[in-house]
Amino acid sequence: MIPKFGEYHEGYGAELQCPSCGFNYLHHDRVEVFECGEDATHGVHVAVADGKATFDTSLEGNPSARRHGLKVFFWCEGCDAKPVLSVSQHKGNTYVDFE
Repeated sequence: MIPKFGEYHEGYGAELQCPSCGFNYLHHDRVEVFECGEDATHGVHVAVADGKATFDTSLEGNPSARRHGLKVFFWCEGCDAKPVLSVSQHKGNTYVDFE
């Protein structure tokens, strides 16, 4: 699903909107970063949540099947949605998606 944005605020950026209800009060509470060589089966996976960071070499959950990836986990004040924004690389392109 293509992320949608609301009003742009100079110095801050555009407001990300909930893909379920369109509300702009989204809170991120977890971030995952995946780093790996092209087509690698293992790499670096870092998750940051609840005031701590964890590290492993598993690429399970990487939004990119071939390269680096990023996931930002949100919860919405306007509904019960818990959308995940993903950024992935594939053949030189960078993709942004809401899961």
